[in-house]
Amino acid sequence: MTKFCCVVLICCLAMVSAELPDWYPQDEPAIEAKCRDENSISSDTMTKIWSHQIDDTPEIRKFLLCLAENKNVFNSDMGFKADRLQIIMKERAKMDCKLEFIEECEMGAKDMKPDDAMIFNIMKCIVGGIKENCKKIE
Repeated sequence: MTKFCCVVLICCLAMVSAELPDWYPQDEPAIEAKCRDENSISSDTMTKIWSHQIDDTPEIRKFLLCLAENKNVFNSDMGFKADRLQIIMKERAKMDCKLEFIEECEMGAKDMKPDDAMIFNIMKCIVGGIKENCKKIE
């Protein structure tokens, strides 16, 4: 009985420690679909984005800003949160990126206006350095 209680306790602790933060978006696929639809992003464009090819167009800028706002990575009051993007990339894209790298990308774009230009440039920087600063996780 003692062994069983220990196993249950360990499982409960693992579940608590694996819990996502309160700010973490509840339904990422729905957010992505909403932002895709609102900005008329085609499936070909999505394939390019997932292949790390991000073109600078008004639609893609608005799409990336929509994702950042709806995934709680950015808003005009709190600014951009590199640590949140790191967590989302780890959970959703299965990419473990160095926080310092994401923060460097943020610093390089932090004064850009409008907000969609800033978010686009942060993401372009991340895509440009993804091979050197991120690793795929299972």
